[in-house]
Amino acid sequence: MSRHYFAGSNTPTGFFSFYSDIIQFGDTERKIYIKGGSGTGKSTLMRKTAGIFEKKGREVEYFHCSNDANSLDGVGVAELGIAVVDGSNPHPDDPQLPCAKDEIFNASDFLDKAYLRENKDYLTELLAEKKVLYERAYGYLSSANEIYRLNESIYESAQSADALNGLVLEILRVFEEEKQNNGRLHNRRLFATAITPEGVKSLIESALKAEKTYILKGQGAMGITEMLDTVQRSANLHGLETISFKSPLNPKKTEHLYIPAYDIAFITSNRFHETTAEADAISFREFLNTSVLEKYSSQLSYNDGIFDELLKKAIGTMAAAKGIHVKIEAIYIEGMDFKRMHRAYDKILEEMLA
Repeated sequence: MSRHYFAGSNTPTGFFSFYSDIIQFGDTERKIYIKGGSGTGKSTLMRKTAGIFEKKGREVEYFHCSNDANSLDGVGVAELGIAVVDGSNPHPDDPQLPCAKDEIFNASDFLDKAYLRENKDYLTELLAEKKVLYERAYGYLSSANEIYRLNESIYESAQSADALNGLVLEILRVFEEEKQNNGRLHNRRLFATAITPEGVKSLIESALKAEKTYILKGQGAMGITEMLDTVQRSANLHGLETISFKSPLNPKKTEHLYIPAYDIAFITSNRFHETTAEADAISFREFLNTSVLEKYSSQLSYNDGIFDELLKKAIGTMAAAKGIHVKIEAIYIEGMDFKRMHRAYDKILEEMLA
């Protein structure tokens, strides 16, 4: 069974990445960093790798690109400690133990350098235009987040601490059934939702597929984030590894949680990432002071409208930037010797499978 995630997302402060959590260094047996410009076939090589391991019955993790959800930032086979990742901008990274654990595969080695130099000025112009558009998009996202925070502050003020504490204690009883302590208190951080040029994209149906699921209806500020963080810490203290899925509006805040050892998922469901999973549903509005919500109802509604407008503008600006990106890709595609690149990469695959 494969799972699909985002390792990075566009956020109010720019592109934010949990790239190091694709695979932890201590768990790594073989990691390939693919370098190269847009259109050089990095994503194709990752899919090729994933396909081979899936045919062998391995569980493969796919990490999608938040600037093009059809492309990949990486693939991994956790049980074997293998990963192939994009090592180029905006997530440049390099081997920590070259050849011993990890290495670079440079797709740019198979480019027609003379052809690219002929198009240097045009490429420079396109890159500058793309950069300006993304800076503008992040500006809109930053403004949207300020409005979003206004509503969060209202929800936070309406929280009922006693009711929330009672719910958390009830959830934590799951750890009374079986205690483990393998000495690994690791919490892996990823995104299940990303703000992309195509809109707000959610992969929760794959990322949080589980035998037991809790649906948390509401927004993080209604107490969901606090509850998830408490459950995550408790799971880690019981020696269980966790995956906490962060918010693209604030990567410090948790939106969803998965505990692999128990195959339990906690999914926040709202208009930005709904789920069709059959599960126990908990409405966090029930833990809010209704008089506070009524008092600020018009403000909440007004702010939602402003937020939606700014988010739409940010996404539209990203879409324009993606249009520029496609033009850059087309030039690099024209200059690539893909057959020669695949022959070279096949040698790496042979070593992986040996």
